Amino acid sequence: MSNVNTGELLNFQDYSPSPEHNDRSARIDVEAVHTNQYTSSMSNSNYGFEEPKVIEEPTSPTQSNHNFWTIQYYQKYFDVKTSEVVERIISSVLPQKVSRNYFDERIKGKPDLYGPVWISVTLIFTIAVSGNIASYLQNTNNAVEWRYNFHIVSIAATAILCYVWLVPLALWAALKWTIAPDGQNEIETQASSSPTMMSLFCLYGYSLSIYIPVAILWTIQVSWLQWMFVLMAAFVSGAVLIFWLLSALRKSRYFIILVGCILGFHFLLATGFMLYFFHTPSNSVHTVIVSSTVKSA
Repeated sequence: MSNVNTGELLNFQDYSPSPEHNDRSARIDVEAVHTNQYTSSMSNSNYGFEEPKVIEEPTSPTQSNHNFWTIQYYQKYFDVKTSEVVERIISSVLPQKVSRNYFDERIKGKPDLYGPVWISVTLIFTIAVSGNIASYLQNTNNAVEWRYNFHIVSIAATAILCYVWLVPLALWAALKWTIAPDGQNEIETQASSSPTMMSLFCLYGYSLSIYIPVAILWTIQVSWLQWMFVLMAAFVSGAVLIFWLLSALRKSRYFIILVGCILGFHFLLATGFMLYFFHTPSNSVHTVIVSSTVKSA
């Protein structure tokens, strides 16, 4: 039996583990910690199967093609800003204030009926009120008792509505069938050159805006001044229409006839307004006085 040094046994010994042993023990300790945390969480929590919830995102309403006779069809023609309406009213009197291609870029692509409807309604009541004022001024020095004529409203409404709807419809048909095709596909050529029906309704509606101030000026009972306002309103309104439609009119086989018809109908409209609502011939005053004296006798 070998002798053992008791002094060495009582002293502390330093055992440095090998690198392989150190790495392996550290890895085992880390794995053990994660394993204990996972098992403890599994034992403490209650797990149940839940079906995944499908979150429905709000979808924008689809634009369906509505019928021509429904109200929903015309909603897009009233979706217009106030600035656009003001800009189109200015362009109907002063086209140089906007770009050269304003009709093709803004009106032809996005026509509206909001402005034309309000312009037509405003013009109807302006003519009715101004016409009665002119009638009152004409009969101030006469013995005949003056009365308000309510029939002017219906007559002015019929004339304006017929003009705003029938004349653009006739012009649209004339441009559609008289534009000469310059390419292989005749249908595509006519569709690109000819303005749409709604764009013509929009253009003609805005062209009547100049008659609103002119209707007020027609109350001035000076014959030559009234006729000057007739020529000015008809020329400005008709020239603006020709200016915007010039590219389509040039492609028509009847360019001169269409230009003459546009100016002619505007002149007839202005002349009809002035003669029927604002102008009274001088002979009518004497006729009314003579008839009243005969009835009294």
